[in-house]
Amino acid sequence: MSPHDPGSPAAELLPEPARKWIRPIAGGDGTGTTVVCLPHAGGSAGVFSAWADHLPSGLRVLGVQYPGRADRRDEPMPDDLPDLAQQIAFSLQWLDGPYTLLGHSMGAVLAYETCRKLAGLGIAGPDHLVVSASPPPDHPAAAGHDETSTDVSELPASVTGDDTAREHFEEVIAQDLRLLRGYETSNEPIEPPLTCLHNAEDPDMDQDIALGWQKFTTSAFHSAELPGGHFALFRDPASTWAALGREVGLRA
Repeated sequence: MSPHDPGSPAAELLPEPARKWIRPIAGGDGTGTTVVCLPHAGGSAGVFSAWADHLPSGLRVLGVQYPGRADRRDEPMPDDLPDLAQQIAFSLQWLDGPYTLLGHSMGAVLAYETCRKLAGLGIAGPDHLVVSASPPPDHPAAAGHDETSTDVSELPASVTGDDTAREHFEEVIAQDLRLLRGYETSNEPIEPPLTCLHNAEDPDMDQDIALGWQKFTTSAFHSAELPGGHFALFRDPASTWAALGREVGLRA
């Protein structure tokens, strides 16, 4: 059984109400620092397993599993992004202790909206929000642009070698992008400090675009440029975690 499965021993360390949405990815038992990660359009919680060998000792990574993929393949996606964010917010209330929320690409906009939902529900939110490879919420459709142009060679063999799997993958991306295109932000700032990571070779991001996130927090804001392209977060985990340690203080 994969450690990412909701019935795995690692998953059983999570409170039962959280297991539908939250998957253990790597790291400790929850007594140290926790990072909860939201994947990009078309992605599943398992994409963050690329970090497993690069985490500071004692740090725990959890991934949010959206409906319609992996072990939730047969579940329908919510009709809009705020509804998805609210369901994620309900699951996060069951986590023990403080955590950092991190979203990549589409997951960045969703993480911001999740923070808004947590505040609206009166649930304690994250200590810090980290957004990666995403324009700010007032340009949400742009947050999935690179997923639509993903080169076939970049997809796993399990997808490219199976017509049914590839068709499902394309359907998942399409439904995720519909949520982004239909999303309208309130422009309401959140309370947690916010850090935006962007990559030097990502054609849809630069320093000016990253600075557009600043108005979405009432607390401290930082941005940092990392090497690589849109998916360097996973392909260069060493640089990613060096930046997270330096910019956000994510250490065990």
